[in-house]
Amino acid sequence: MTSGGGTFSAEEVAYLKTLPAVADATARRITYTEAFKAYCVERYGEGVSPVSLFREAGLDPSLIGYKRIECAIARWRKAMGVPTVRKPRSARTAPGTTPFSPGKAPLAGEPVLTGEQGDIRDLLIYQQVRRIDELERQVLDLSSRLEQLDKSEVHPGA
Repeated sequence: MTSGGGTFSAEEVAYLKTLPAVADATARRITYTEAFKAYCVERYGEGVSPVSLFREAGLDPSLIGYKRIECAIARWRKAMGVPTVRKPRSARTAPGTTPFSPGKAPLAGEPVLTGEQGDIRDLLIYQQVRRIDELERQVLDLSSRLEQLDKSEVHPGA
């Protein structure tokens, strides 16, 4: 947020309003479409990082803010009645199925953290989101460097 203090500049608001994921934007608030909220909650449950989801939608974390992204996902999941804890990768089901689909045994004992435990979990998730974003940036940078090296080997002197 270039304006500082948690506000968006007029240019940033204009940009945000052009995005399909954004229903409305003001200097202090972004309202997301219901479709984007549902998409994020579903994909987050599949293990996709919140930062990646927002970035894919044109909502760069450096503009939106990491805390805003973290709070939005948590708020949407709570509003949609999604448990606080994601399923471990091995326990997740294929798209379009549920743990109770024919031929599948139900998953037992998935914990739902609340109160102090939930606050600790939220803090850990926040820290992981930031680390994942940092690693994603490094991967993009290294991929770009590797691509440049490959091009220089194919076309020496380029």
